[in-house]
Amino acid sequence: MNTELNLSLLVKKLTAYQISRAVGVDMELAQKIVDEEIKLEDLPEDTLGKLQELNHKLMS
Repeated sequence: MNTELNLSLLVKKLTAYQISRAVGVDMELAQKIVDEEIKLEDLPEDTLGKLQELNHKLMS
């Protein structure tokens, strides 16, 4: 999927808990994503893909 990941959109619309449930990661990792404590390129490819898919759905 070529959708540009808009992390600020995800954070404005969803909590870390909601992101963790939607993407299938633990709360600790979701909170690090929200707090930008982890670089998106350091995430596993499948997690990044799920975040991109979630982002696409929020933009639709």
